[in-house]
Amino acid sequence: MRAARICAVLIAIGSTQVSFSAEIPKVPVPPSPYLPIIYKFADAILEQGTNRVEVKSGPIGVAPHHQENWLRVLYTLSELSGKPKYRNAADTELRRFVENQERTRQDFVRPWVLWDRCFELAPESSKRAALAVREHQIGTNSAREAGFYIRTWAAAYAHTTNELFLKSIDALVARCEKKAPSTNVSLAIDCDAASRLVPEPLASRLRALADREDKVFCSLPHDLKSSTPLRRVPNDGYTTAQIAMMCVSRYENTGKVEYRDLIHAAADAYLGSLPGEGVDALPMTFGHAISLELAAWRSTARQAYLDRARALADIAVKRFFDAGPLPRASFTSQNGEAITGVDTLSLALVELHLHILHITAVRCPSNTIDR
Repeated sequence: MRAARICAVLIAIGSTQVSFSAEIPKVPVPPSPYLPIIYKFADAILEQGTNRVEVKSGPIGVAPHHQENWLRVLYTLSELSGKPKYRNAADTELRRFVENQERTRQDFVRPWVLWDRCFELAPESSKRAALAVREHQIGTNSAREAGFYIRTWAAAYAHTTNELFLKSIDALVARCEKKAPSTNVSLAIDCDAASRLVPEPLASRLRALADREDKVFCSLPHDLKSSTPLRRVPNDGYTTAQIAMMCVSRYENTGKVEYRDLIHAAADAYLGSLPGEGVDALPMTFGHAISLELAAWRSTARQAYLDRARALADIAVKRFFDAGPLPRASFTSQNGEAITGVDTLSLALVELHLHILHITAVRCPSNTIDR
């Protein structure tokens, strides 16, 4: 009887007019012209780079610190395209970086966030490079630079368990604890990152130092209404978006609403701000502004922020990529230079592309290292 009932049910299902092969309505894919531009840029750099500069200088012709975001872009392009040539080019640069770092003193202009890949590629050279940083930079007086070194030694300890790196962090943290808090949240970002890689009680001290910097920065007056977002602030050389991207990093790692509110206020300032006549804007400036608008959009779903990110990107593409695959260094310069932030703009355009197409399988690196 049970078998008969099952057969009856199957017959009923077979006679029902249900088409499982009916076409699913197609949803229009939003246009995104930005990634093809970056692919052309990457291909031009990889194919022509050694003809433009000496091989020892790398594909862009400057120190890896100045093209760090570009290396991160190359890794992302490999994930998106499945082509190993982009990853291989970045790997070559990282091997060169650690070899040079262990031989010569190279000051950090940014936090080096690619140590994990360095240790994967060249563990012994990376260890020696981190030890060289320890020998050269232990006497730094800058809170900003202290964060860079603390982050380096924490990554090195995580890969080697060498106690010398913990001692270096301990000494530098002690010096920071004795000083008055800085007004630059960069130290908080790196202390937070380092705290996840080292044991207690050092981890707690790093978190406490980061929290102290957060409280001081968030208590400061931030007059964004009278600022000129696309110009650098004279006293510290930062743009509004550059500072706001530090807030993005801290908000995403702490969830503190004070940082969220500053992000939204800064993003609002860019809703009506464009470079005026005679202003020689840099690619980095637009890269930060685009990423800032995307950060505000992620936390609010307000369409105006995404639209503004696209509008800024369109201007950047028109002004910086108007002469071919190799971008200009600025609105008026004819030649591309990595030190003007072409790498940061490239990362922002890749980030925008992923957001427009809602691509989540590939994660774009956070555009927050220019600090």
